Amino acid sequence: MSRHTQLWDRQDLERRLCHALDVAKRTVELLAAEGYADASSPDDPIRPEKIISETALFLLVASTAHCGDEVHGRIRQLVHLIAPHARSERMLLGVCLEPALALDYAAAHIYLNRLGYPDPAFDTLLRRALGAQARDGRERVPHRMIEQEWLQAGWSGSSVHSRPMSSAARNSALNRPIDLLNGTRDDIYAFTHALMYVTDFNINASPLPRSRSAVLACAEAALAYCLDDQDYDLAGEVLLAWPLTGRSWSPAAAFGFRVLANVEDEAGFLPAPTTRLERAGELEGRQRTNYLLATAYHTVYVMGLLCAASLQPGRTPPASIPSRRVPRGASERILAILDADGRETHWCNELARLTPVEQDTIAGWLLSIALRRKTRQRDFHGVATLLREGTLLGLTDTPIASQSAEMLDRLALFAEVRASRRDGERTTHQTDFERRTA
Repeated sequence: MSRHTQLWDRQDLERRLCHALDVAKRTVELLAAEGYADASSPDDPIRPEKIISETALFLLVASTAHCGDEVHGRIRQLVHLIAPHARSERMLLGVCLEPALALDYAAAHIYLNRLGYPDPAFDTLLRRALGAQARDGRERVPHRMIEQEWLQAGWSGSSVHSRPMSSAARNSALNRPIDLLNGTRDDIYAFTHALMYVTDFNINASPLPRSRSAVLACAEAALAYCLDDQDYDLAGEVLLAWPLTGRSWSPAAAFGFRVLANVEDEAGFLPAPTTRLERAGELEGRQRTNYLLATAYHTVYVMGLLCAASLQPGRTPPASIPSRRVPRGASERILAILDADGRETHWCNELARLTPVEQDTIAGWLLSIALRRKTRQRDFHGVATLLREGTLLGLTDTPIASQSAEMLDRLALFAEVRASRRDGERTTHQTDFERRTA
């Protein structure tokens, strides 16, 4: 980022962070004791452990923001509000009965320890649980293994710099290209969470298992997935990749932050994919408040995490789209294909506010959206057309473009195999017919 690039207003970032902390206070007051279960979907409750742990994590990351008393006063108030829940009999009993989940039950306690609010008695029981035979009795995927390592390091106070890179980090989505065309939300979730734990939210960051440029190229394609699906919970997590890796915000990332900020301003909070407005309309009073908090608090926290990370030194996003040399009219050529889909999304509204030069700057990111849309529609001719356009414009040096080209190559081979099998079937049928009529 150029030294002369105007940065996002830090007071605005602090305002957004304060808003998220205020929502956290209300969430703890109303939901931390018992969690939440909606009568219309009783089989999908939100456990109090989840709310307590995520709130305490939010406070830990919020404490890293370089800002004024308005933020830190709220953090101190919330710490005292959540500490009884974090160290409750429920949490202690969980540590005692389920040693394989001891660090999960103790997560909020560990975050409070790191904030400077220890509890030696809780530590004693946790230490005993971590020495149990069943300590490692839970099977976990790589990003969850990294989470356990991160919690252990945070509790013991050891610096992640002093430890070699774990096999979990090497086997995680951070070190392996994810499927950017047909992958799932869970794949991106694994990527974002592995990144959070490895970087320790810039408190004691560990080296990444592969280059920052490769990680951010994957993040940029994942951002296209999230914003086109209007999944702002996951989009906010993806955008953390830029402040957490210490790199300048790319044009697409700067644009993505603008989309989230404007959606938050228009809605009053960042909408969550789990919030159903028709269900909220059926409820009144405390029930409605509890429903909205339970379904939306996590997305609000994600925006708070993003603002807190952006308030760390040298991590603030730009106020405008950083310039990048792209052929004039590049975005218009990609949008001509995208617009044919007739889909209206929030990012489209934000794109219309950009200058033609700014739109061209994110043409490569628009190509990512177009490639994924055409793949989901099984419009492989459209994919080929986009790759030709992208190649002419110099926009195909990206993971999603190379994955698209590989997919077309496989489809060409598939067509050959299918044609060969059909020819073989016709030959077999003809031979059978000749044998029967001989």
